Amino acid sequence: MNRGPSFALASLVLAVLALSACSSTPGVVATPTVAGGAIELAVSQTCAASSDLHCVAVNGENVVLPSAFERAGVGDAVVAEVEGRNAVDVTFSEEGSVVFRALTEKAAGAGSTARLVMRIGGELKAAVVVMQAMEGDQVQIGLSPDDNAQGVVDLIRRG
Repeated sequence: MNRGPSFALASLVLAVLALSACSSTPGVVATPTVAGGAIELAVSQTCAASSDLHCVAVNGENVVLPSAFERAGVGDAVVAEVEGRNAVDVTFSEEGSVVFRALTEKAAGAGSTARLVMRIGGELKAAVVVMQAMEGDQVQIGLSPDDNAQGVVDLIRRG
């Protein structure tokens, strides 16, 4: 199914927002830092809607639901609003950043249909394209307009 250039652009923007290593960008409005928590990460592949019982939609992207996720510890999480978009800035703990880097490397090397899937508080929140392995310990997760960013921060904190 061809979704057109606007869908491709929206997917690219989501991927850039979700995997950019921004922490203190001008124009970003942040709430106080929240310590601790976790995000679950896995690498998966895209699938055609209704092609498999395990094919699920995550923010407009259909992916095979991973059978296992790896826990990436979080040191800090803050709500950020970047150019009117819902987002959460995350700083992984030392152990969490090791998991994050390893899975972004795996996703980047797994081909164009690979996605890094993020599960927060038991809910699938993102399935993003990873162009290259990420360095550092920070990520900005772009959320759907329907998501409450503070609610996502609270879910991360509960880890």
